[in-house]
Amino acid sequence: MIRLTALLLAAWLAGPVNAAWIETGEVIESRPGVKQMYVVTTPVKADKSIIDRSSVKNIVLLLTGGPGVIPPAAEGIKEQKPDRVSLRGYMAERLGVLVAVGLPSDQPKGLSLEWREGTQHAQDISAVMDVMLKQYPEARITVLGFSNGCRSAAHISAAARKRWGMNLKSVVMLSCSMDAFKDNWMTALEASKEQPKVPVLVVHHKRDNCLLFERVEPQAKWHDFITVDDPKQPLPNGAADCSNASAHQFSGKEEKVYQAVVDWINTGKTTDLKY
Repeated sequence: MIRLTALLLAAWLAGPVNAAWIETGEVIESRPGVKQMYVVTTPVKADKSIIDRSSVKNIVLLLTGGPGVIPPAAEGIKEQKPDRVSLRGYMAERLGVLVAVGLPSDQPKGLSLEWREGTQHAQDISAVMDVMLKQYPEARITVLGFSNGCRSAAHISAAARKRWGMNLKSVVMLSCSMDAFKDNWMTALEASKEQPKVPVLVVHHKRDNCLLFERVEPQAKWHDFITVDDPKQPLPNGAADCSNASAHQFSGKEEKVYQAVVDWINTGKTTDLKY
């Protein structure tokens, strides 16, 4: 019993300081007459109180794939479940605060790929981040894009490079397409006389049947690159699969992928994930 208690204590100490989070749904006017919704996920302390703002060192800006729709804010304090890991909660627990940006009111049917590259999209995201940086002025920003959201992540990071200055820490692209690597976006993130390089991490599954690994690798290899493989997933077979159970979503390996991203943000080191 004593040994078991010691092991449980060691496991608890090895985990994140904050073991839960709370979410709030917000809406601001991002452009004249346009309302932009977003969800803020904030870690809570062991006594269930919200973490002190001065201790928040990172803001993760999450830009999702597909049409850009995000789930609404969860009600009450949440904790990770063994069977399904929440990306928003996982990142908030381990890094600081996560803000997920959904649809603006003038795009109720979703974000097209062309919209993700436009100035209005950049205005909407910048308006949200202006609010976040006022609340957490010392925090560093990691822009995290998933699938179609990688296009947004690259575009927004490049467009806001001067606006965010040294607050822009890094860019992470999960399961992205080669279209996220436009030369002008990547060039904007390179080192300049005024600012250091903004590092980019690409994470892609070798068995992705939605956005094929072989099409992304030639661009991804020029950045920090984590490859994922899992023999439980089918090899690319020409049948598009972007579902929650697919390699595109890192199904069954979400926690290991998310932790690898956290480790890279904290240390700059990458690890291939093979099983």
